[in-house]
Amino acid sequence: MLSAAKLITKNVDMKTEIKEVYKCEYCNKLYQIKKFALEHEKMCSKNPDNKRDCLNGCNHLTKKDAKVWIGIDDYHTSEPIYELKTLFYCEKKKTFLYPPKSEHKGNYYTEFYDEENENNPMPKECDEYKLSDYDICLMHPRS
Repeated sequence: MLSAAKLITKNVDMKTEIKEVYKCEYCNKLYQIKKFALEHEKMCSKNPDNKRDCLNGCNHLTKKDAKVWIGIDDYHTSEPIYELKTLFYCEKKKTFLYPPKSEHKGNYYTEFYDEENENNPMPKECDEYKLSDYDICLMHPRS
C-alpha cells in the first residue's frame, strides 16, 4: 500500500512547509494527493497484479485493425458510428484482448461492427503462452 513521508519545501520567503506525500509501493513515484496516488498504484506498470504473459513477449499476440463502436451515434440517423482501431489480438485464441490498464480505466471496446468479434481482458496466465524462437535463444544462449 502507499507510504506517507514528510517533505520539506522552501519558497522564496524562506518559509518552510511540512507536507505529507504519498509514494507508490511499486515505482516510488510521489504524489501530494492520496486519491491520485491510489489510482496510479492500481494502474502502475510495475504492479505485479498488472503483469500479463501476453505482454511478456508471447508469439501469439499481434495487433489487428477492427471496426468498433466508439460510443456515440449519428445525430441525424441515430445509427452507431464505427471507427477503425488497432487492438491487441491473440492469433491462437482468435480473440481481441485488452491490457489491465485499459480495464482499470474502462476504456476498452466491447461492440464491434462484425458481431463475431469479442474483446476480452488479457489473462494473467495463459496455457497458450509461447515465446518466439528469437526470445528463447536470448534466454538460453549456446556456449
